[in-house]
Amino acid sequence: MQRAILTDTPTRPLGQQHVVRLRTAPIDVVRVGIVGLGERGQKAVARFQEMENVRITLVCDVNEGRMQAVAENCPHHPSPITHHHDLCRSESVDLVYICTDWASHTPIALEAMNCGKHVAIEVPAAMTLAECWALVDTAERTRCHCTMLENCCYDSFHLSTLAAARRGDMGTIVHVEGGYIHPIGDRWTPWRIEANRQLRGDLYPTHGMGPACQLLDIHRSDQIETLVSMDTVPFQRSDFRNGEHTTTLMRTRLGKTILLQHNVVSPHDYTRRYHVVGTRRSVESSDFTPHNLMSQRMDRRLVHCLHHGLPLDIDVYDVAEWCAVSELSRLSIENGNAPVRFPDFTRS
Repeated sequence: MQRAILTDTPTRPLGQQHVVRLRTAPIDVVRVGIVGLGERGQKAVARFQEMENVRITLVCDVNEGRMQAVAENCPHHPSPITHHHDLCRSESVDLVYICTDWASHTPIALEAMNCGKHVAIEVPAAMTLAECWALVDTAERTRCHCTMLENCCYDSFHLSTLAAARRGDMGTIVHVEGGYIHPIGDRWTPWRIEANRQLRGDLYPTHGMGPACQLLDIHRSDQIETLVSMDTVPFQRSDFRNGEHTTTLMRTRLGKTILLQHNVVSPHDYTRRYHVVGTRRSVESSDFTPHNLMSQRMDRRLVHCLHHGLPLDIDVYDVAEWCAVSELSRLSIENGNAPVRFPDFTRS
């Protein structure tokens, strides 16, 4: 029998406590600094302009012309600031909202939390287990919120399914499927191409992982224990190290399972392949909710929780668990599809 690959679960530093259901002081008007003003960042600026109890105070981007244009056209009149270091240190920011490329997500979030700021990070928030642990350790030490901008958790189908599950209408949820089947086509960015050239595994797991873990109450009443992953040859992109189609299966302590799939190359209609199996009924999604509507719900909920001092829907342990799939799937694949022991990020 093949032994599971062990992954480290470090001990919590003396005096450091977990931040499950973390509450912080209510913020009357949430002051937001946005780092990264590409497509995602500019859409976030537009969404925040329509909301109460929030104000964009600072914007930051490496493209100074774009940054100046956003600042001038935003009714909040945010100040443009050329480096994220200064934004993180600013006394005029409560929440650092990170919309940069993947590689810079974790470093900016760590700096912001170390400056006493709450952080909201575009997906994926982290690419490695080391980054996942760094986010957890820093959030625990600083007692700052660290959340991820996983808007698929605010999809209409998921919200209705989650409500039905919590009412008990579906019985016990025993299996959840999700994924990211989304051909990139001609929209490949240089940093995304480089990630697929250098890395292997499910590089974008959180769209499927987030809803699945919320339904299974992961790190609240259950815990993922084991992961197994395999991939196909990169048939259409010989320059990629990453397989064309990656499949990952996980099992929890209570004997439930999660199935994720990832493919950004093969011709296919966009789908998150969302399927939920309960002991009373099963349901399957058709992915109808517009992206911007999910993001509006996500941002409004985030501001509402910060304004009222409530725990966030997505905490730092969710962030770590959902993002950890990337490196764990690589470890499984590169070791002959071996089972990998899933870390306990709460160290409970």
